[in-house]
Amino acid sequence: MMIRKFVIMPSLQKFLWTLLMLAIFTSVSANEVGNRNRRANRLFNKGEYEEALRLYEEALQHNPSDGKLNMNRGSALYRLDEFEEAEQAYLDALSQLPQNQRRALADAHYNLGNIQFRQGERLESAGDISSARGKYSQALDNYINTLKLRPNDRDAKWNLELAHQKVELLEQMQDQQQGQDDNQDGQDREDNQDGGGQDDNQEQDNQDNQNDDGQGDDEQEQNQEDRQPTPQEREEEEMRREEAERLIERYADDAEELNKPPQRKGKIRQPERDW
Repeated sequence: MMIRKFVIMPSLQKFLWTLLMLAIFTSVSANEVGNRNRRANRLFNKGEYEEALRLYEEALQHNPSDGKLNMNRGSALYRLDEFEEAEQAYLDALSQLPQNQRRALADAHYNLGNIQFRQGERLESAGDISSARGKYSQALDNYINTLKLRPNDRDAKWNLELAHQKVELLEQMQDQQQGQDDNQDGQDREDNQDGGGQDDNQEQDNQDNQNDDGQGDDEQEQNQEDRQPTPQEREEEEMRREEAERLIERYADDAEELNKPPQRKGKIRQPERDW
């Protein structure tokens, strides 16, 4: 009996060769990503953040949808005081991490909260109270999300209370400023009524009409800056405040453990380890 020799058709042979090459390329690429990440982690731990950032970004070119790599990149950017880019890196990471990776998700929310807290401090120092309050509120949300994923995170509990205090303080400052502005507006109206007659008012109207359009634009921009929150925004903020207060009360038994120096609020955790 004659045994036939098995022959692979040319098209099938080409297909199998393509699959083999793809598997080899994928393996090499994965090893390269891992090698760059390990080297970057070592540099990060030595404080060489610029070089670590370069390697994280090279690794992301091979695998741009890797959430942990984006977390590492965000941590390096944070150390370099590039808070806006660091924030975006962590937002990208949160959209990429699988929901079953609770530890990584908790770290991402915690670090993002620290980044936004630092942004709030920078804005507060610059006198932009409204924007600063917004960043502190975002940080508060991320600390809450951290504790939902990891209820025993002491640093998140500490930072949650700090962010809550900041939001409350800046809200009081805004209310006081608004009250002063309202009082000043009332005083100005009284002065206008007492200080001149109809001729003075007519002269002032003529002068106002001669002003260029740019002044109107400035007033419009000022009005936008002084815009009060909508009822929906106030309701959302109230819900956020109530949840923060509930969590703070829940962890009140940890008061002694939470008595830490304030610098703990800005601590970014170490980069994700090798995987």
